[in-house]
Amino acid sequence: MPTKAQPHAAQHKYQLTVNTYDRTATLLIALLIMVGAAVAGLTVVFFATRQFPTIEPIPVVPVEATSANANQGLADEPDPPGVEDAPDLSEPQLQDTLDALTAAASMNEVLLSDEMIDAEKEAGKGKGLGDSRMAGPGGEGVVERVERWDRWKIRFEPDSLASFTAWLDQFGIRVGVLGRDNQVHLAYNFDQGLKVEAADRKVYNAWGRISPTDGPMPQLTMQLARKANIASQGPTVVLFCPFDKVEAVLYTLEKDYAKKNNVDDVNRLRETIFTVVKERNQYTFQVIDQKYF
Repeated sequence: MPTKAQPHAAQHKYQLTVNTYDRTATLLIALLIMVGAAVAGLTVVFFATRQFPTIEPIPVVPVEATSANANQGLADEPDPPGVEDAPDLSEPQLQDTLDALTAAASMNEVLLSDEMIDAEKEAGKGKGLGDSRMAGPGGEGVVERVERWDRWKIRFEPDSLASFTAWLDQFGIRVGVLGRDNQVHLAYNFDQGLKVEAADRKVYNAWGRISPTDGPMPQLTMQLARKANIASQGPTVVLFCPFDKVEAVLYTLEKDYAKKNNVDDVNRLRETIFTVVKERNQYTFQVIDQKYF
């Protein structure tokens, strides 16, 4: 009997068993696999249900024509008056000239004949129609019946100063004060480190200007000007808007809105009113009304 029990004891001695360490390691691996699968599933659900904003290309926006010699005329290339536009000025006879000089010397004054005065008046007249382009450094572009920033009105009613500064920083809009020193004093980048600068007014001639007049915008704009210590530089506070981020966007929205109302000519636009809407953490412009000639 003892001799038969020895092989059975050796069989139990070398049999594989599951200990506590193996059970714990297996449980941890299973939990990691379950957590990984859950995270992967949630990631798929998140990106499947998320709505990404539609990126639409902005068409080429024509720049408003400007001229260094704008005189509110009717054309864009006025013809300067020349000799051909004036009547022929005949030279007076020598005897008449001597008589006129003698009389002038005796009277201590210069005499001009009515013919000479009328001739000089006519010499200053030309056939040009004047320059209808707005004043600026000079450049080609379109001539619009009502300039964009004269017909555009922006109505924004932010619920706090933080919302207002977030809108300004998103579109690169700057608070500017037209100083008494013929410079413009600006403040911008309000939420990421305030920046203040002074520049010649000509530098910002190409920027659009908003004069806040409605809702809380005037008060908030003045509050930011005081915060930047530029409010005391002058009485006029405006918002300067860059072309690429604001003017091009507004022009595109205005044009699309006008097309929906069967208006293709920009010169028929009298006024376009925009509003600002917050979508998630971004602000967008929308057209709420438009008036035509």
